[in-house]
Order: sequence, then structure tokens, then C-alpha cells
Amino acid sequence: MNLERAAMRGLLAEKKEAIDRLRLRIRGNCDAIRTGLNTALTPVDDLEIPIVAEQMDELVSAWGELQAALSEAARLERELL
Repeated sequence: MNLERAAMRGLLAEKKEAIDRLRLRIRGNCDAIRTGLNTALTPVDDLEIPIVAEQMDELVSAWGELQAALSEAARLERELL
């Protein structure tokens, strides 16, 4: 049983690291999207909407991965109680 708990703690640590990486990825995408849509910096006619749309797709994907990782981490924490 102790080996199983140790393995679960290891998985939880990995999930927490993945969560941190995903949060950074999401923050980076948000910054890029905000900059790409800032009409004070770029005239509307020059906005790179296809690039921003791609960044938004990446943001949505990362957010989904984050939700799954948060759910899995919460499950592991409950199991370890």
C-alpha cells in the first residue's frame, strides 16, 4: 500500500508540474492574443486575424488540458487523504 501511495504522490507531483506549465502556456497565449487585437498598436486593417485565431485555438486546447489536469490532480488528492 505504501508503494501505491508513493506512486500516487509521484503522479500528483507530475500533474501539478503539468498544471504550472499549462498555466504559463495559457498566459502566453492570452498575452499574444491581447497584443494581436490591440487596435491602439495595430490599425484594424492590419490585424493578423488568422494568426490570432490560431492562438485562440491553442488557448482553447490548453484550457481543456488544464481542466483535465486539475480534475485528475483533485482526484489524486482525494485518494491520498
